[in-house]
Amino acid sequence: MVGVNLITLPDGGVREDQTVVVEDDRITQVGPAASTIAPPGSLRIDGRGKFLMPGLVDFHVHLRDSSELLSYLAHGVTSVVHLSGPTGNISDVLALRAQIAAGEVLGPTIYASGRTLDGDPPVFPAVSTAVTIPEEARRAVAEQHRAGVDFIKVYNNLTPEVHAAIVEEAHARGLAVVGHIPRKVGRPQALQTALDAGQDMIAHSEELFFTYFYGDTESRLDRGLAPEPDRSRIPWVVERLRRSGAAVTPNLSFVAMTARQLDDLDGVLGDPEARYLHPQVLQMWRDGNPRRRPDLERFTARERAKFPFLQELTRALARGGIPLLAGTDASAPGLFPGKSMHVELEELVRAGLTPAQALAAATTSASRFIQQHVRGADPFGSVEPGQRADLVLLGANPLADIRNAARITGVVVRGRWLTAEAIGSMRRAYGSR
Repeated sequence: MVGVNLITLPDGGVREDQTVVVEDDRITQVGPAASTIAPPGSLRIDGRGKFLMPGLVDFHVHLRDSSELLSYLAHGVTSVVHLSGPTGNISDVLALRAQIAAGEVLGPTIYASGRTLDGDPPVFPAVSTAVTIPEEARRAVAEQHRAGVDFIKVYNNLTPEVHAAIVEEAHARGLAVVGHIPRKVGRPQALQTALDAGQDMIAHSEELFFTYFYGDTESRLDRGLAPEPDRSRIPWVVERLRRSGAAVTPNLSFVAMTARQLDDLDGVLGDPEARYLHPQVLQMWRDGNPRRRPDLERFTARERAKFPFLQELTRALARGGIPLLAGTDASAPGLFPGKSMHVELEELVRAGLTPAQALAAATTSASRFIQQHVRGADPFGSVEPGQRADLVLLGANPLADIRNAARITGVVVRGRWLTAEAIGSMRRAYGSR
């Protein structure tokens, strides 16, 4: 890559007229174009007038079909964190992870949890393992560790004792615990209990709404009133999270897309990106979108009130120095693999983050969390020598306008250069099979 404008994160700087040299799957040189010489015979990519940044990381996805892999690359997402075990047409996520790492399948690097650990009954039985006593929890963690998972995911119906056993066993085995905030202890105490146990990441900012900030939401909805979370309590939550060291995935794109489906479902399903969804996934969206809820009026009132609160909360988390990780929940209804990452980036900026902060949540912060918690993880997430070569070449500066992060002219994934046109051709060919 010669003569490119290099975006540096998390500081949000731009180093002009740089050359980046990639050999095999690693960045080997970065420096001024005038003094940085690529090895003879190297593929030369003209980066003049363009902007180079690290590949994006979607920290919360549910891979449902292998066709989604190209969609992530098409939108500059070079790593994903899959959080649900086997889903849809992908019966063995860990095998797919290995195939991608070996170069047998083209796609983003996968980091994955096993089946969600939940109480009895589990919220989503098809992707969950129910654990009801600490001994069961420890065995489940041990089994997932032997299988080679990267994270342990927890969910709503765990008791405090079982959740604590999961965290203790996972940490003893070098695994981070991510996911929802278990609520069996009671909503007001749930956040404190989860953080005291040592949970490492909360997978949605709305989990904070559904626990600590839920308050009289149900009684207000019963009376036809909108929920009013107590915003004066936000500083306490920020401080408690800061002291715990836990990260948060705001996942504003999920809430924003829920609202969009409530307002314009036909527009969502008619998005040109829908042509790349597997028919079974698209049918799941038709059957499982929020407009199909039996409590639609009540649900809509709650969602309308929740979103501006989560925007304010996310802004406070960023200002308080809480590690934020960009994740989307793709391919839940309305959340297109890859494309939804750009919805997330825009929503983070709309909530009050700078473009540099939003991009850092999808690059350097995500890679830092992975390298801290996943043993043997490759260094990646910045444009520096020694880093895994996951890069996105853009036609305009995303620091000036976050929407420019979607103006992709090419992607480097584990050292392989792919033009946007080449990825588009592969997607179309895959879809015609």
